[in-house]
Amino acid sequence: MSIKSKLALFKRDTSGAVSVEWVVLSAAVIGLGIGVITIFSDGTNGAAASSNEHLAQAMTTAATTN
Repeated sequence: MSIKSKLALFKRDTSGAVSVEWVVLSAAVIGLGIGVITIFSDGTNGAAASSNEHLAQAMTTAATTN
């Protein structure tokens, strides 16, 4: 088998392309996930702080009435 025919076979081989596409798609999904977490983290932190305040107030009220 000559070098020219080996290069032609290498050029037609696309088995590595699937791996590259998989890596790129995985990176895109991870990037989008990080973006979504970043966007929604402020809202969830605010909700958690509000819930914490209401729970502390309810516990204080319950402790003083008993």
